[in-house]
Amino acid sequence: MKLHLIYFSPSGTTKKTVKNIAEGMSLDEVEEIDMLDKCNREKSYEFDENDLVILGMMTGTRLYGLPEEIFNTLKGNNTPFVSVVMFGNGYYGNSLILMKREMESRGFKMVAGGAFIGQSSLNPNIASGRPDAKDKAIHLDFGHQIYDKVIVNKKLSFDHSLSIDYSRDDTFTKVKCALGTHTPGVSVVMPKFMNELSIGDKCVGCKKCEKRCPVGAIDIDSMTIDRDKCIMCAACINGCPVKAIQMESKKLKKMMTKLETTRSIRREPVVHI
Repeated sequence: MKLHLIYFSPSGTTKKTVKNIAEGMSLDEVEEIDMLDKCNREKSYEFDENDLVILGMMTGTRLYGLPEEIFNTLKGNNTPFVSVVMFGNGYYGNSLILMKREMESRGFKMVAGGAFIGQSSLNPNIASGRPDAKDKAIHLDFGHQIYDKVIVNKKLSFDHSLSIDYSRDDTFTKVKCALGTHTPGVSVVMPKFMNELSIGDKCVGCKKCEKRCPVGAIDIDSMTIDRDKCIMCAACINGCPVKAIQMESKKLKKMMTKLETTRSIRREPVVHI
């Protein structure tokens, strides 16, 4: 069986998690498809029952980033897949439910799934350093369990009822996030009034941010970021070697600072197999 790792990972935590799970499976044939690369989102991928797909994405109240584009590149033929969603120590909403629904409508069969914690893309003080060594041990064990279930025992059923994970923040945030979770659609986007980044004087012109941006919103020659294109995934912030790209929205800064307190209690991954 060939293992395919498909991920959208602006800060690298989703990629790290998916690869740790794959390490726990110890399969010889492994392919990686990085959906941060626009070229990969413009291709089509078809899999059969002899393939195993691990799909990793970010969450907000729902799936975050470019989930529709990613789903539309994939076609399964009774193909087993593992759902991996990442959240910044807050909550993962109905993202596992949505990923299962969207993938199974495209010919895949969910065999396992999990919600894992990664350091916040927008505030490194939230879930700082995660996934850490304790997380990796859980990733590896999850991979071992998938191997035993799918490869050794040939069991492709999924007998778990997935539920919504609600916010544990203050009442206002809980209500806001509950409303966000239940609105129609697959993805959540950053409100435009919060979507404001700047390129500062520290910039050395290496253009790593320009290359990492999944939507081509950055032009280093003119030192501009197109807010209409930008999806605020923070790939540029996390990929800049000199930390020259900064958030400018006062509302977003205030919100992220507040979350340092409300999300200070460590959450652990939730897995279903």
